[in-house]
Amino acid sequence: MNWTDIPSYLCLAIYALATVASLAGVLGRSPRVKKTAGLLCVAGFALHTLWLLISIADGSFSAVSRGFYLLPLSWILALAGLLVARRQHMDIALHFVAPWAFFLGACALGFSGTPGSLPLVGPLFILHLAAIFVGVGVMAVAAGAGALFLWQESAIKHKTPLDGFRKDLPALGALDKVNAMATLVGFPCYTLGVLCGLLWARISWGSFMSGDFKEWISFIILALYALLFHQRQALGWRGRKPAILALVIFAASLFSMFVVNTVLSTQHGF
Repeated sequence: MNWTDIPSYLCLAIYALATVASLAGVLGRSPRVKKTAGLLCVAGFALHTLWLLISIADGSFSAVSRGFYLLPLSWILALAGLLVARRQHMDIALHFVAPWAFFLGACALGFSGTPGSLPLVGPLFILHLAAIFVGVGVMAVAAGAGALFLWQESAIKHKTPLDGFRKDLPALGALDKVNAMATLVGFPCYTLGVLCGLLWARISWGSFMSGDFKEWISFIILALYALLFHQRQALGWRGRKPAILALVIFAASLFSMFVVNTVLSTQHGF
């Protein structure tokens, strides 16, 4: 291990501590422990940023590999969660940031030795990946809010007493607002990412599509994203349906990352 590896290990260690502190703060309903967890998340994100910058500077991202894909994605997820926590005064977002950032960061570190087979060349390809990362990252936060929304709604519907740490959960309206914001930001970004990918493929491969399953799952995710965006903006969807659809979109994104990229044959560099 050389000095450039230190930020990555410190980042994961702090995210792990933040996860434990978040769980302890929620279960114990301790404001002090919750605040500590939040500070640890911020410290972990700072190291996460340094880790990402070092990886770019030392040439680790000269080609797309599994580690490349997961590191910036985990960074964007952490950034989205921190912004929600700060701007919407929703500290519960930090309880999702820490474990997910730790999990995806650990996977990125574990796959860091995997050689990439798809060269990272040209601004169009970089924009393609960056826009996709933003689309998936913000939907991860929306999925967390959606899971809480469904849990809260079920408890209210069945008249289950909101005791213990459930009393600290955000209102249904606040959770739905996170879904709305994520959709408003994520859908245009994901659409831009897919379009840039098609143009890059046309320039580099001579055709808009190669026909592998990675592309089809991306179009399925885009269609689900478009449905969520349209139903929210045009038909005024609120509440349960958008929450479920956010979970479906994020689950499909995870399937694309961890099943399609590792099990199925694809031209997309893994």
